[in-house]
Amino acid sequence: MPLPTYGAAPIAKTFVLVRILSLIAMVTIIGLTANFVSQIVSTNIEPPKEIVGTLSVTSLAALYTLLSLPFFYAQGSLTLLVLTAIDALLLLAFTIISVLLGRPLSYMNCMAVGSASDAASAQNAYEFTTALMGNVKAGATGIGGLAGTTRVNCFETKAIWGCCVGCAVLFATSGIVLPVLWWKARRAGGGAEKGGA
Repeated sequence: MPLPTYGAAPIAKTFVLVRILSLIAMVTIIGLTANFVSQIVSTNIEPPKEIVGTLSVTSLAALYTLLSLPFFYAQGSLTLLVLTAIDALLLLAFTIISVLLGRPLSYMNCMAVGSASDAASAQNAYEFTTALMGNVKAGATGIGGLAGTTRVNCFETKAIWGCCVGCAVLFATSGIVLPVLWWKARRAGGGAEKGGA
């Protein structure tokens, strides 16, 4: 099936590449957060709302991303504007998630977790306590507290955070590319052109 060009083949290919990278990042986020929630629930602790929210938003975003590709191939000019609006909302959602996850995680040193050095252990204990106290509300342990318990948890939550930042960048890119494609398709004669893959 040939890739629709919308009057700008390189930009259309960029959009498809961004969508594929978004799907890879979102599948990674879903896998990591589902594993993290499973580990937390197995210890009879309520999972942090940040992780549950990340899992929910990412699952919906992955579904939207999968459904947006056929609409892109349908070559509807108005479709590009609708996709732009939804991408802008997902950009906002992933930006908020990145900030919420990043606040406690940005101060954690994963290499210091479980280190034999007394200085590193003391620094990690301080960071762990600070993050834990900032996130403990009504008896629930926050993301900072759970991320600082083991080195694996720390790296896992930082990977989730990094993939969320990546998704925000990718949705920003597609939010810029889609209106350009709409404009190019409109200039090319009011309709989308078909081009080779």
